[in-house]
Amino acid sequence: MKYTVKKCSSDKGKRMRNFNLNIIILFAVLFFVCGCEMKEKKYDSQVNISLNQDSLKWKKLNQQALEGTMIPVRPGKPGEVPFWNIHAKRFINVPSFDFKEIPGSVKYRFTAISDYNVREYTFEADKPWATLSGIWKEVPVGIVYLRVEGLDKEGAVTGLSGSRLFYKAASFNGPYKSSVTDYRAAALLNLRSLLKMDHFRRWETDTIPSSEYILYSYPSKIVGSVVDAMCLLYNNTSSQLEKKLALKIAENAATYLINISQPSGTPLEYFPPTYLAVSDKMELAKRRENQVMVFYTSNVAMNYLDLYEITSDKKYLELAIKIAGTYKKLQLRSGTWPMMVKLDTGEPIGDNLTVPTDILNFFDRLIEEYAQRQFEDVYEKAFNWIMNNPMKTFNWEAQFEDMGFSKNYKNLEKGKPLDFATILLKRSTEHSEYIKMAEELLRYAEDQFLVWEKPLPREMFRTEEKPIPGNVYLTDNWFTPCALEQYGFYTPIDASMDDFIRAFTIAYQITGNKLYLVKAISLANNLTVAQSLSGGLFPTTMIKFPVKYENMSAVGDDNINEWTGWMNCATYSSKTLLQLDVVNKQK
Repeated sequence: MKYTVKKCSSDKGKRMRNFNLNIIILFAVLFFVCGCEMKEKKYDSQVNISLNQDSLKWKKLNQQALEGTMIPVRPGKPGEVPFWNIHAKRFINVPSFDFKEIPGSVKYRFTAISDYNVREYTFEADKPWATLSGIWKEVPVGIVYLRVEGLDKEGAVTGLSGSRLFYKAASFNGPYKSSVTDYRAAALLNLRSLLKMDHFRRWETDTIPSSEYILYSYPSKIVGSVVDAMCLLYNNTSSQLEKKLALKIAENAATYLINISQPSGTPLEYFPPTYLAVSDKMELAKRRENQVMVFYTSNVAMNYLDLYEITSDKKYLELAIKIAGTYKKLQLRSGTWPMMVKLDTGEPIGDNLTVPTDILNFFDRLIEEYAQRQFEDVYEKAFNWIMNNPMKTFNWEAQFEDMGFSKNYKNLEKGKPLDFATILLKRSTEHSEYIKMAEELLRYAEDQFLVWEKPLPREMFRTEEKPIPGNVYLTDNWFTPCALEQYGFYTPIDASMDDFIRAFTIAYQITGNKLYLVKAISLANNLTVAQSLSGGLFPTTMIKFPVKYENMSAVGDDNINEWTGWMNCATYSSKTLLQLDVVNKQK
């Protein structure tokens, strides 16, 4: 391969634009600093100190990250390897595209035009689906227009093989923000902030949810997170009064889930509902009350196991085992489960299948911690299904209770591939080849969903159906570094950051590669900064619209203009930071 760079504007003009841009950035930074509280000024100085003290270390880490962008993520090959990126908007790692061969062509000319500097970057390759490795390091961060043309023996153009508009995203280039507080302290502050919310504190005396918080309409997910949060608090506080309160709330929330679960003898026995409209405002839950998204029950079963470990009450362990028995009965011959089923009959709704990483984690815990060996075959069949399907196709379909079905790579996510990466890493002591597989999943997820800096611009979200994207796509307001949830809601969410922190941390523990730990810490630090602006809770949406937690909207929508408050996300952030705190103090 060979490449060339063609200037489309003068160097003088470029220097003038860069000078003007630097002036704008300088005033923006001064405005931000002057408007921040004193603790934010302290945090800014910490960044500078860190950079000055560790500049050589950061240079090495950043170079390592940059070199990593030259490793393509599962590049496609017609007829052999599917092209998973047909709907992707951005790339950190060097991509390739499903462009077609043109009869009479002996080679192909790739021309990438950068919107940042209006330069052309060209190279030639034997096939139109070759990766852009010949120019990738030279192309700057920003919007890129790519066209690929066939060439005959004389070098004449035979036709257009394909074209693509995409955003080249920034690779890791630390240091970023410093932590405002200790991770453990941040996690506990978040859990205690939940207790200040009336609808949450109500669980101390009631076994039914408040209709004021409409997300209780997703009981398995949200009420389950109440149990999760209070088990975390119980296990991490030294206050006996706090322990007593946390246990009371957790047990009352669990009682509610048990009471609304399907009775013994029914097709979905012991499964709580995914949807139960506790508020008239929750139209989606009303429409889906007779539907169950299968994997959510495994998370509730994990909550029961947490309660069992605190209380030694065998009813919780027995419930978890019974739920596992229902999963065993429902498991398809292929090894997975339908994504959505009818609550009363267990019949599949649609033909989409569960990517069962949550279910795997549940069965792994039952087998390893509680010696429930009768479920080993269920685990292995589900594991093999993932290995033979999304691990080969890279069709990591987004599966969220408030989204619909998707096909053909239209709505991908990062949570399940990151989750499976951690499963592979944990099993790598017996299968060393799993490390390479896991690291490719990490690269894929980072490539598509991690925003270290310079988010893709708002115009990348314009469509014919929606020419004016909602406020969440005012990407200059994204609080970076951050992580995006799914193509269908391509916005920064704290739980998405948690997925990366957890996976990077385990990757560091298994491989010893310090870049993984630094990436995890960089994301965790930004969570503490966002928490300091939002009033104590970890904000769900990582956007620069700080308000106090009392004014948080219950749900986010396309016109969101403030922090949102999904309790399950906030709880996951506490759990993640507590885990990272232990590892970080051991390094």
